[in-house]
Amino acid sequence: MALSAASNISYGKTRQIYWSLLVFVIYILFLVLIKNNREASVIASFGFIFGYILQRSRFCFAAGFRDIFMIRNTALTRAILLLLLLTSIGFFFIHLIRGGLLPNNGIIYPVGLHTVAGGVIFGFGLVIAGNCVSGCLMRMGEGYIMQWFTFVGLMIGSALGAWNLGWWGPRFIENSPKIFLPDTLGWFVTLAAYIILIIVLYFFLFWYECSTLKGISLFSFRKEPRFPPAKSLGQMLFTGRNWSYSFGAVALSITNVMTLYIWGKPAGITGELTHLAGWLSCRVGLLPSDWYYFEKLIFFESRRIYLEHPLLYLSAGIVIGSFFASLLHREFRVRHPKSAKFIISALVGGILLGYSSRVAMGCNFGGFWGGISSFSLHGWVFGIFIFVGAYLGGKFFMRYLI
Repeated sequence: MALSAASNISYGKTRQIYWSLLVFVIYILFLVLIKNNREASVIASFGFIFGYILQRSRFCFAAGFRDIFMIRNTALTRAILLLLLLTSIGFFFIHLIRGGLLPNNGIIYPVGLHTVAGGVIFGFGLVIAGNCVSGCLMRMGEGYIMQWFTFVGLMIGSALGAWNLGWWGPRFIENSPKIFLPDTLGWFVTLAAYIILIIVLYFFLFWYECSTLKGISLFSFRKEPRFPPAKSLGQMLFTGRNWSYSFGAVALSITNVMTLYIWGKPAGITGELTHLAGWLSCRVGLLPSDWYYFEKLIFFESRRIYLEHPLLYLSAGIVIGSFFASLLHREFRVRHPKSAKFIISALVGGILLGYSSRVAMGCNFGGFWGGISSFSLHGWVFGIFIFVGAYLGGKFFMRYLI
C-alpha cells in the first residue's frame, strides 16, 4: 500500500515536467502573438526570466530585511548587497554605452518624509505578509494560497495609496528634491563610494552573524553549500538543485541590467499593479482617473493607464516563470494557509505593502533595488527605513502571530 502511494507521488511529480513543457510552449505562443508589440514581448520575456530566477534561488527581499533581526541570519541580506553592487556597476556601464541613459531613464524619485513613512510601513508590511512584492508573485506561481490573499491586499492597498496621494503629494512629494548622486559627487566618485560602502556593509553583516555564534571567528566562518557544486552551467540551471543566494543575485542583476539596456528602463512591479488596481476600481464604479496618482504622478506615458501599462506583462511573467520553474523541477504543490490568522495577516500585510509602495513611490523591486542602482538617494533612504519597519514588524510578529 505504501509502495503504491509512493509510486503515485512519483508519477505525479513526473507529470509536472510535462505540464511545465506545456506552460512553456503556451508562453512562447503568447510571445509570438504579441510580437508586433515589441515592448510588451520584451517585458514579458524578462518577467518570465525574473520569475524563474526568483523561484530557483528562493531570493526573497523580505527575508533579507527580516532575518537579520528575527533569527540573526544575514545570508540573504548579504546577497541583496551583492545584487545592489553588481546592478549599480552594470547600470554605470550601460549609462556609458548608451550615451547618457541615466538619469532620465532611471528610477529617481523625490526623497522626503513620504520616503521615510513609506519605508517604515513597507518594512512592517513585508514581515506581516511574510514576503515582499516580488516574493508574493513568485510564491503565487509556486502554489501558495496565502500569497493570493496578499495579492488581494496589494490591490486594495495600491488603490488606497493612489487615492490618498492627494494628501501626501502636495504636502511632501511635490516639495521634495530628486537627488541623483552623480550630479552631486560625479560619476566615478559615486561608483567608488558605492563599492566601498557596500563592501563595508557586507563584512559588517558577516561579523554581526559570526558574533552570535560562539567559538566562530570572522575568518573561520563558512557555511556549507546546500548542494554539491554543479559540474556545468546547464546542470545548475536545469537540475532540481536550488541555487545559492549569491548565484541568484548575479542572475537577477544581469537580467535587470539587460532590461535597462534593451527596454530602456529598470524593472518595477507596484506601479503597474496600481494600474491594475485602478482598472479594478473602475469596475466597481470608482473614478481613479481623478485620483492624484493617475492625474499627476504617472512616470510613464500619461495616456497609458490601467491595463495599457507595459510593466503589467512583467508581473504576469514573474508568476508564470515561477510556475514553470516549480513544475519543471517537480516542486509545485498547492499549499494552504495553516489557519485563518495567517490569511488575515497576509491580507493586512498586502494592504500595507500596496499602500506604502504608493506613498514611497516604489517597492523593493523598483523603489529600493532600482532606485539605488539608478544612483538615486531616495533608494538608500527607503531601504534604511524598510529595515526600521522590518524590526518593528518582527517584534509584532513574534508577540502576536506566533
